[in-house]
Amino acid sequence: MISSRVALAVLCNAFLLVATAQIDSVAVRYAKYVNADELKTHLTLLASDAFEGRDTGKKGQKMAAAYLREQFVQYGIAPVPTSDPAAIVNGYYQPFELVEERSGSISIEGSGRTLAFLKELLYFNENLTADRTVRELVYYGDGSTLSGAKGLAGKVVLIKEDGATNLLQFVGGLRGIGTNAAAAGAEVLLVATPRMQELVAEMGHYVSGTRMRLADEVPGKTSTGVQVILVDASALDPLLGRNTLASLAKRKPGKKIPVELLLRHEATSQRVLSENVLAYIEGSDKKEELVVITAHYDHIGMEGDEVYNGADDDGSGTVALLGIAQAFAKAKAEGNGPRRSILVMPVSGEEKGLLGSKYYSEHPVFPLENTVANLNIDMIGRWDSAHAESGPYVYVIGSDRLSTELHAVNEEANSTYTKLALDYTFNAADDPNRFYYRSDHYNFARKGVPAIFYFSGVHEDYHKPTDTVEKIRFDLLEKRARLTYYTAWLLANREGRIVVDGKVE
Repeated sequence: MISSRVALAVLCNAFLLVATAQIDSVAVRYAKYVNADELKTHLTLLASDAFEGRDTGKKGQKMAAAYLREQFVQYGIAPVPTSDPAAIVNGYYQPFELVEERSGSISIEGSGRTLAFLKELLYFNENLTADRTVRELVYYGDGSTLSGAKGLAGKVVLIKEDGATNLLQFVGGLRGIGTNAAAAGAEVLLVATPRMQELVAEMGHYVSGTRMRLADEVPGKTSTGVQVILVDASALDPLLGRNTLASLAKRKPGKKIPVELLLRHEATSQRVLSENVLAYIEGSDKKEELVVITAHYDHIGMEGDEVYNGADDDGSGTVALLGIAQAFAKAKAEGNGPRRSILVMPVSGEEKGLLGSKYYSEHPVFPLENTVANLNIDMIGRWDSAHAESGPYVYVIGSDRLSTELHAVNEEANSTYTKLALDYTFNAADDPNRFYYRSDHYNFARKGVPAIFYFSGVHEDYHKPTDTVEKIRFDLLEKRARLTYYTAWLLANREGRIVVDGKVE
């Protein structure tokens, strides 16, 4: 469903589009470089086990970056022009530094014992940044009386749950309790629970592993700011001395308990270097303006010996960029290059939080005010269950959010050349999946650059080792990649720059 504003704009332009839309034989001539056979050749390599799942900052991602650069060189694409040698490395790489943080930095020591993460402890946020000696706990029963509590500034609060509530309800309720504890000034909330094994089994995988952030960003605390730690009740009891959990159950909220505990914080971060790969095809009479085409080439790596190949996510988008880059490079080499410049940019770090595109948006190699549009491809190689009975399709997300003209140009490219069914389901403002905010185009859109996200939908192999090449529909991949190419062609060669008439979200 598209917005009423876009619907009106499309209706107003309908006759104009019908009258002016015609086949551009030059555009068609170079579309042949976006073809299923070459896409398959590239993807079979990039999504092979040899690339180890292309995890950000790891060996496989570096191999993929080198492969992409090699292809751009072979296409005759010159190194990116820059006066800053640190901004572009080896002619094609935009490097950026990340901080990789491992979960499990907090432990509790006392009475000669250590309680550890995913054993006796579980937590969903890590606000503690240094060791803390604890000589007093403030007991608040089941936490229900923390609302409106006073005098807890800088304190460590202890509550106890009895295991009677539904597991999800219990975890969901912790947010409200944590908010109340933070409002009262508490810095740490210990939650003694009798079902630690169940919690770890059901939720441990959500919080284990690593996360990344851009190195030039200051890490922020969670929304509540309080450090919540779930503690196995039977393991905590011996650390409380004579004030056992059973005896505390008889006490009124606010009871102060003397203890000798150490909340230990272990440094669990390291610096990681990653890179975006840039292929710049300079335009002619409007070369200062730019169309940026993106896809993320990283994936989620390996788990033990099992490789997450990421053929669709987002190997499909990555190889589409190779075809598009080759098409524009061939056109330029033969004197038919675009009027506006084209930047084809495979980005890294998407799986860690859209980090590569975020870095570019904060440190653009070419001014964002000169960037006409971003066309982003993320997973265009499969056929989802919602279209089991339909013909060839693609989801289009964001085309109308900032520019009704961008939406019209994409529609024109499709009706003239590719004739896919354009599905706007995920473009709805109330889309519960919030896909508009979940891929690299958003880092351009949040800066006011009109953007489109091309997508073929989630499937049963999403983020699983089974996302492999043999499941890719290369005929559809070719069609969807060509739609992106033709839309970029129209944007780059039209007389007027598309107008921004929407609001940044």
